[in-house]
Amino acid sequence: MFNTTEQQIEARHWNPYLGISINNKVFTVDYIHAYMDWATQRAKECAAIVVVDIIQHINNQILGRSKPVAAIEKAFRKADEIHHMCDEARSRLSPDKAARIVVLEWADIVQDACFKHNLSIIKEAYNENNQFKEALFAITKRNLGSIVSRLDDDQVGMLTQYIVNELPELITGFNHGGIHYNLNVYPGRISSIYAELLELDFFHQIHSRLRITGDIASVEAYSQAVQA
Repeated sequence: MFNTTEQQIEARHWNPYLGISINNKVFTVDYIHAYMDWATQRAKECAAIVVVDIIQHINNQILGRSKPVAAIEKAFRKADEIHHMCDEARSRLSPDKAARIVVLEWADIVQDACFKHNLSIIKEAYNENNQFKEALFAITKRNLGSIVSRLDDDQVGMLTQYIVNELPELITGFNHGGIHYNLNVYPGRISSIYAELLELDFFHQIHSRLRITGDIASVEAYSQAVQA
């Protein structure tokens, strides 16, 4: 866990959200339903799922060796499959729980003024601050594992843009419909990127320019039955 406790989660201190990486095979209907059931019982106001669609074209282009247009089309086709899975998972909920979950697309969260501001600052820092750029390169390479040996620096740089685009959400969650979604629930350590950056002295100057809308926390959830 990062910045929270099991007691806070059970006391409905947060509004949970799950960002679905559309090529991650862990996201089955059963997993999504388990998350929805767990999150709607613990949400302060509401729980969310974000289908991370458009930025997946970056991975499709580099790792799938797709041409740019084909990479985008593939991302949206896969996103449609995820939406159908979410619909099925949601249909298994009681009406009360179903009313406490929203399913969003990436475009739904990037339109927020706070997100736009933070993304602009992060992109500027990435282009102008070599320490920041090198840190994100290192994180990307680590996350790629053995695949990195098949990629050159330009390809790794393009894949790093996925993290660049996600950082505003990892740093402060997101706002939608007047609700701040601020508990990142994910089957992996992606949210630890923010905690890792906070340990780097130079990042605090970047961080001071960001609009932080409130506390952010995260919890890893690997099993089908989502657990804090």
